[in-house]
Amino acid sequence: MATSAKRKDARAERTGKREREPAAARQPKFGYTVGEASQIAGVSPTTVRVWEREGLVESIRSASGYRYFGEQEIARLRRIAYLRSVENLNTAAIRRITLEESNGQTRPRQRSEIVLGARLRRLRKSRRMTLEQAAAASGLSPSFLSSLERDKTGIAPGTLHKLVQAYGATLTSIMRKAAPRIAQVKRPGHRAVIKSHGVSMEQLVDGDTLMDPHITIVEPGAGSGGSYSHEGEEFIYVLDGVLEIVLAEGERYRLHAGESIYYPSTIDHLFRNPGTTSTRVLWINTPPTF
Repeated sequence: MATSAKRKDARAERTGKREREPAAARQPKFGYTVGEASQIAGVSPTTVRVWEREGLVESIRSASGYRYFGEQEIARLRRIAYLRSVENLNTAAIRRITLEESNGQTRPRQRSEIVLGARLRRLRKSRRMTLEQAAAASGLSPSFLSSLERDKTGIAPGTLHKLVQAYGATLTSIMRKAAPRIAQVKRPGHRAVIKSHGVSMEQLVDGDTLMDPHITIVEPGAGSGGSYSHEGEEFIYVLDGVLEIVLAEGERYRLHAGESIYYPSTIDHLFRNPGTTSTRVLWINTPPTF
């Protein structure tokens, strides 16, 4: 019986179709079939099977070997579909994010780490925008923005930039505080930090400056989550690891420790860590428009 079911699965994989399990065999029903799950998540049945093989979701099997997905896995499928289509994240980054979320984001927060959700909520309200208005302006959903403001979910840097841009602000403006002196010294552990989706940004200066230098740490598989652009120019120097930069015209650069790149920020650009270890870079924008 199990061998026959496996043959049916293999045939379904080749044809892209799923045979319907006999009604009697579906009693009791364990959950949603592959076809039903794919419709809810807005992806193809083949995609659902690929994600299952990659270990992103899990199914249960009936006695006859048919796959079913419960409510929790359906929610997970929808989240994966969002991370893939909107944030443009790869499998490694999605696996890390969904694992963090399933664990309730229990990692300890550093004293210098910014609680991003509260600042985004204050910024939105200062603009007198509802969640629906903010969603329409940024291209995100009201439910996602609500979860983000409650720190129930993360956001990729590229998407975060588009959101604060919709508020008429920059990420720098919500990270910085007034500079108490002309000369600034920033020591490790005392720099404002934003962490989300495997990317950590440490602010190196405060106040009103012409440059926006920060240390960025990108975990394996993580990145900007899509391309973005803004006014100004930027300089990147890789301290450790490897960083891939892709510019609008299809120019792709893979930088290793000791290598740097300089380009106008007005060009659509994205970044990601294609390696297997953390990447650490010195990143400078001028003026502070990110």
